[in-house]
Amino acid sequence: MGALCCNRIRIPVVTPGIEVLTFVLRGVPFYVQLLIVYFVLPDIIGCNLPPFSASVVALGLCSSGYVAQLVRGALNGIPAAQWESAFVLGYTPIRSLIRIIFPQMVRIVLPSVNNELDSLLKSTSVISTIGILELTRVGMNLVSREMDPVPIYLTIALLYLLVSASLNFLCKNLEQRLVYVKN
Repeated sequence: MGALCCNRIRIPVVTPGIEVLTFVLRGVPFYVQLLIVYFVLPDIIGCNLPPFSASVVALGLCSSGYVAQLVRGALNGIPAAQWESAFVLGYTPIRSLIRIIFPQMVRIVLPSVNNELDSLLKSTSVISTIGILELTRVGMNLVSREMDPVPIYLTIALLYLLVSASLNFLCKNLEQRLVYVKN
């Protein structure tokens, strides 16, 4: 989606629509998007969504607006000479993207996508508001039963930290594999 909004790829009717959509997805808070997907969307489409499905859709929509902008920025960060070289070599625009531009873009965008994954992980704590039993809600239930918040909330924080550290490790490992090494 972000590729269609970069400076070098513009489709007259599609690009403005995508720009508006990403603006809306980034401008409306995740919590409001979650409530719209869970309560409003079923009225529009005439079908109830289970809480888990609504959560996945809302998280995906919210994150897609940000990821589209990350991809757009990374594509715009590729030097114009790379695009021109691909065309001089006879590559079609699609082949240029797949063979030359996207591999470079991935190296540029990966650290930012890692940050978005971290944000997405932390946003999952909000989904308990529509009835999903997730880590933070389980902790709150334990605190109300045990009346000892310190170890419970510290354990929750540690679990989030471990998952976040694992994601960061995987992304750093992938970044190192994608680094171009000059000989």
